[in-house]
Amino acid sequence: MNEQTLSDLQKRRHTRALQIIKRWRLMDDDFMKRCLKNNIPAVECILRIIMEQPDLHVLSVTIEDTIPSLLGHGIRMDVHAVDSAGTEYDIEVQRSDKGAGARRARFNSSLLDLNSLKKGNTYDQLPESYVIFITENDIFKAGLARYHINRIIEELSRPFNDGEHIIYVNGDYRGSDDIGKLMNDFRSSKVDDMILKPLKETVNRYKNNPREVAAMCADLEKWSMDERSEGRAEGRAEGAELLARLLKLLQAEGRTDDVKLALEDKEARERLYKEYHLE
Repeated sequence: MNEQTLSDLQKRRHTRALQIIKRWRLMDDDFMKRCLKNNIPAVECILRIIMEQPDLHVLSVTIEDTIPSLLGHGIRMDVHAVDSAGTEYDIEVQRSDKGAGARRARFNSSLLDLNSLKKGNTYDQLPESYVIFITENDIFKAGLARYHINRIIEELSRPFNDGEHIIYVNGDYRGSDDIGKLMNDFRSSKVDDMILKPLKETVNRYKNNPREVAAMCADLEKWSMDERSEGRAEGRAEGAELLARLLKLLQAEGRTDDVKLALEDKEARERLYKEYHLE
């Protein structure tokens, strides 16, 4: 490959990265994590609206916090937050309905509790915990903004009050109330379309600050180059990983129809590899 060809390829990769960043929203996993990393004001804004607690104060925010399990599967939380009352929050943003299943919510709750009870503490000291799924679609199809899941004593029709809570937030909800404004901001790819100041300022920084944009472009370009070299060097197993990277790029741009094509149509998949310079 001569220098001119390499330069043209780099320019195409950079242009593609800029296009992806332009389309990214808080509903997109990679962008959301970047925006919320160490960002207490933004996470506090989100939780105050979801929890309907305007005085809620967040003390800590950890992105991709991992809780291992000694006997099996662990979890990696998108956003792990703790408030001033010691309440633990696992916030998961899910574009796919399958990623927000009831048993996943149950599993996340169990490991969150396991990690929260310190050695020597009694069960009564186990903090309140919330697993919150912000889903792109209304997975319960009832048109509500939120769905609260809590245990009850069936025979008595009263709460069990074990301190474990699960909330599903409908990303497709449209309304003029606070949760409607929040979901508007999660769906918006354009800063000018956003409403809530902490989120708008955050997204503006990552969309329009040259330093932040350059860093994201560099990450995306490196990702593309890595996948190209890996796909050529390592046969079938690496080809499967190359496909996974292609699918992630397509998902980041919201190209759901092309995701299906990439999985089912070899010729279409090869065209998409070339489009993303992964061939």
